[in-house]
Amino acid sequence: MTRTRTSGSRGPGHRIRLAALLGSTTLLLTGCSLSGPFDAPDRLSGDCAVVVDGSGSGKDDDTGFRAKEKLRAALPRFLADKKCKYVSYAPITSASIASSCQVQRTDLDPDSDKRSERQSLWTQTRALAEAGAEKMLACARDRQPGSDVLGGLARAAKVPREDPKATFHILVVSDFDQSDPDFRLSRYQLATPAERDKAVEALVHGRGLPHLPHTTVYRVGFAVRGGKTTPQRLEQVDQFWQQVLEKEVKVDVNDGYGA
Repeated sequence: MTRTRTSGSRGPGHRIRLAALLGSTTLLLTGCSLSGPFDAPDRLSGDCAVVVDGSGSGKDDDTGFRAKEKLRAALPRFLADKKCKYVSYAPITSASIASSCQVQRTDLDPDSDKRSERQSLWTQTRALAEAGAEKMLACARDRQPGSDVLGGLARAAKVPREDPKATFHILVVSDFDQSDPDFRLSRYQLATPAERDKAVEALVHGRGLPHLPHTTVYRVGFAVRGGKTTPQRLEQVDQFWQQVLEKEVKVDVNDGYGA
């Protein structure tokens, strides 16, 4: 009687080929799970705002701190470093909170865009964010030019935040020379703690403090006034703003994007 060979009786050569095939399949699947086309692309998540100073001290010449130039230099790095997904805008004018300047919030990584490679998208949306910041600067310069810096921060405090517990990154392009109808920093002596306390109280009185939990303020252009300010006064102004921002408003201050 002739017996028919069943699949269970295949020779050792077949088993070796099958093992090799299974091993190759395992490696292929492993490779896909790590770096294949089915991976979700990296996404942006940072919540950010840009506050720009439209006062005369920000002129783009040797008499000012060149606000537009500094904005163009700092903003692209800021957007990339902080992985900003959302960017809001606020003006610094003589009455920042009441200013009619409005620029729509920008989503730099919209969920509606399904492309797997996001870098080209971010290049486009970051350019839109930069244009939005320059539009806000132009409006701040045109309408009620002045320097209510604290009001600019209060305006930024009112923008929507996706996660109130996540760090809020605010780039402030200003020399921080607070000058509005109710308060002029240049009129105050700041050499001693008592003098600074008096100036802080005068600034805050009647307007309060912006609510900015979990926030870092990045200063660009701080105290740059075309060589018109002495080193001693610069140090005093810095101590004043440290007290206002770090002790009163309770935000972190970072000057990592340059003067």
